[in-house]
Amino acid sequence: MNSKVKWMLGSVLVIFLAGLLISLLPKEGQDTIDDIKKIKAQESFAQGNKEYIVYFWQDACSYCKQIENAVLEYSKTGETPIYIVDMGDTENADSWYDWQAHHNMYDKVIGRIENGKEIIDANINLAEFLNDKEVVWSIQSGADNKLIAVHQTPFENKTPASASKLAITGTPTMLKINEGMLSDYRVGVEETVGLLKN
Repeated sequence: MNSKVKWMLGSVLVIFLAGLLISLLPKEGQDTIDDIKKIKAQESFAQGNKEYIVYFWQDACSYCKQIENAVLEYSKTGETPIYIVDMGDTENADSWYDWQAHHNMYDKVIGRIENGKEIIDANINLAEFLNDKEVVWSIQSGADNKLIAVHQTPFENKTPASASKLAITGTPTMLKINEGMLSDYRVGVEETVGLLKN
């Protein structure tokens, strides 16, 4: 291939990549999550509006990314204001559900691993964990080759009366506040998008 053809192919490639990069950059005037007012978790019940939504969010949350367009659209066209609490900020850490205490209380040692094989204790009925309709369990190996049934269903407070009673189990979570009181509480992708549509 001669140098003129190589130069033309290289030029086309550079133009294509530049166009691709430009198309991926945020457009001027395009809203992002950063354009929505951020508040501290402790301010969740103290905004000046009669009614508003508080969205507990994290930048690294894949579920938050799934609802981002719905949140941005709502922030432009929704009837009530929406505020963001960044749960990745250390100032909001006290508002997380205490998963460590939860696991300390509810996880159960159900057996052990010997020579690479799982051995369930004789007094354990594994079907009780696998068929539990109220609690999601996972079976994991723990320290000292223990086999542990890990309790994955939180017992969060879905009716907090104040910011000090918040126990956010995960993101996305949204609260709807009306006249300083909780009127709706949603966790998860479909649930939070549903709140935005009400």
